[in-house]
Amino acid sequence: MWERFSFYGVRSLLVLYLVEALQYSRADALSMYGMYTGSAFFCAIVGGWLADRFLGQRRAVVLGMLLMMAGHIALGAALPVGLALGLLAVGTGLFKPTTTAMVGALYSPDDARRQGGYTVFYMGINIGAALSALIGGYLAQHHGWGYGFMAAAVGMALGIVVFMAGWRWLPPAPAPAQEPARAAWTDAQARRRIQVILLMSLVAICFYVGYEQAAGVMTLFVRDHVSPEFLGVPLSAAQFLAVNPLLVILLAPAAARVLSRLAWPEFRVQGIGMLVLGVSFVALQALQALQDRAASGQLIPAWMMVGVIAVQTVAELLVVPIGLAVVSRYAPAGWTATLMGAWMLAKAAAGFLAGQLYGWLLPTGLSLYAVVTAVCLAGGLLLIGLSGALRRHAGMA
Repeated sequence: MWERFSFYGVRSLLVLYLVEALQYSRADALSMYGMYTGSAFFCAIVGGWLADRFLGQRRAVVLGMLLMMAGHIALGAALPVGLALGLLAVGTGLFKPTTTAMVGALYSPDDARRQGGYTVFYMGINIGAALSALIGGYLAQHHGWGYGFMAAAVGMALGIVVFMAGWRWLPPAPAPAQEPARAAWTDAQARRRIQVILLMSLVAICFYVGYEQAAGVMTLFVRDHVSPEFLGVPLSAAQFLAVNPLLVILLAPAAARVLSRLAWPEFRVQGIGMLVLGVSFVALQALQALQDRAASGQLIPAWMMVGVIAVQTVAELLVVPIGLAVVSRYAPAGWTATLMGAWMLAKAAAGFLAGQLYGWLLPTGLSLYAVVTAVCLAGGLLLIGLSGALRRHAGMA
């Protein structure tokens, strides 16, 4: 929870800080944000390998938290942004994959409590994300950027205290278990399953290019065009980013029940999720057109933007957990970690592309919302159209 408080604290403030405090252009600020998110996901691939091979899980987690805390302090002290974001990306890379693996190590393979443990873990992620946007956004707005970033540093320090205090309850690092024989590429069925997962990961880039606009272009849109009050509660542009994790907490249990009852094929569900995300950008385009026609100084009601975020949250719940489930279910013996790395690499590529897209489109006059809509719809229709073929190709139909 505290690590996500840290990560999302930066995510909610970074673009606004670059534009307002450091006078970056929108294109440069969004590009910097894209490089940061892409680097953090890429470092997660390397960080997991370092934790397994050299550092050990506990040392990797502590080192990751210390590096992230240093990155927040660097931002709060107005040190070079590149240095601060580099520390944060490397720290996240050491922390994120390692703690995810440590949760699984708390349970034996047949322990029925494993799913509940990951549910608590996922809830902690979203609670931290919501609190960071609310608290960090408030401090940055009312007391200055340094306070917003230092709040994330304090959160990271609390995370270190919690982790060290609970150290004795963690199971000892297990001896390397005998790994199942790695399926050879010459195994036709294994090769087909790997191909399906890689294709799904590539198509997932279409989703994440849209999803990562939330902390970039959408945050700037909220700042400039949306009423800063929702249900009588004042909200800054950064605090609007708390809406998504709060909705995840509320909607995830219902989404899990509905999907279990429907039992639709995985790729069809993901495709529908991408279509839903595309629809949210159609709504954003409509809001932009509404704002362009509005009288000077007139703002869009906050509930409309909350509605758009709710649609995007539904899309997230249809795409992200299903993707992780596909990797774990379809991966041949000995390939799970590698293919989970491929999924993370797709997220890294999408994070980078999401940040660059605005600058690339600026000279062309094309609408970012229209392009992202087209990308999401294309990815969704592709997955829906190929759903049956992919399952048959993988031998899962």
